[in-house]
Amino acid sequence: MKYKNLILDFDGTLADTKESILQTMKSVANRFDIENFDEKTIESLIGLSLKTSFEKAFSLDEKLIKEATLVYRKHYSEIVIDTISLFDGVKDTLLDFHHKGINLIVASSKGKEALIKILEKQNIYDVFTFVGGEEDAKNKKPSPDIVNLIMDKYNYLPDECLVVGDTIFDIEMGQRANVDTCGVTYGNNTREKLEKQKPNYIIDNFRSLTEIV
Repeated sequence: MKYKNLILDFDGTLADTKESILQTMKSVANRFDIENFDEKTIESLIGLSLKTSFEKAFSLDEKLIKEATLVYRKHYSEIVIDTISLFDGVKDTLLDFHHKGINLIVASSKGKEALIKILEKQNIYDVFTFVGGEEDAKNKKPSPDIVNLIMDKYNYLPDECLVVGDTIFDIEMGQRANVDTCGVTYGNNTREKLEKQKPNYIIDNFRSLTEIV
């Protein structure tokens, strides 16, 4: 076994959350009377913190970002259970890894409460050693803080860890923590975009992780 610890992004890696994020961002835009926003910009920011998304997509200032975050979280928690599904093969593969004794960790920019809610609904919360959300690290992706925190917390060695994500932010996060990385092409970034970031591996479906680990 090459990797004992899998550090997994959530949005676009384990679950298809694009529609729920777009829907919630639109509801925030309506609430703040923002009309001129670009959906493609919002999509390109998936995986980063809400603060960054609001700054870049809506040009909100610090005070409005706090308000917008509360609006976003409330709306998201109302729709999250019904609008999100795991990608094909994710659940079976995670259960298989768990039975083999591989440590599974989530490292996400999502709020922890929403993450736990989704994982419980999908009956996979119990397979994770740790679920890391937005609140767990001061500096967000692509900062390596969350990966370093996980390695420190559990005494994981960098060469025993693999970061898996669908965006260049995930890959950069892993690289900055000196950990091997794997990009997935079925999420929010294209193969071409991922290749430019030079991850150690690129896969087209989650099940292919079994060949790497």
